[in-house]
Amino acid sequence: MPDSGVLTAPLDNLESNMAYMVFASLAWTLKTWSGMLIRVKGNEGQRRVRREARNRIVRMEFWTYLNSLMLLPAQVIRSSRRRIFRLLTYRPTVDLLMTMHDHIRQPLRC
Repeated sequence: MPDSGVLTAPLDNLESNMAYMVFASLAWTLKTWSGMLIRVKGNEGQRRVRREARNRIVRMEFWTYLNSLMLLPAQVIRSSRRRIFRLLTYRPTVDLLMTMHDHIRQPLRC
């Protein structure tokens, strides 16, 4: 059976490997949390679309999440009192990003 590299960390000592695993766990948790913050509300069609978006983000592999939602080419323009972020390309996952942004912007209510 070939070595898949699943149980190996890229570092040379135990402390570094532990830190690597902590960072990987934190990144995975933030990815899942960003998906869980999408609220399933609205009429039946909106609830279905939002539920699908939520499930898609939660079930997404981390590298897919990183490449499709986080690593987008953008132009940042700083003017007097504001920052403007212009997306320089469109991908189908930009809709997911905008949905996440709308739901994360709203205050949490317990």
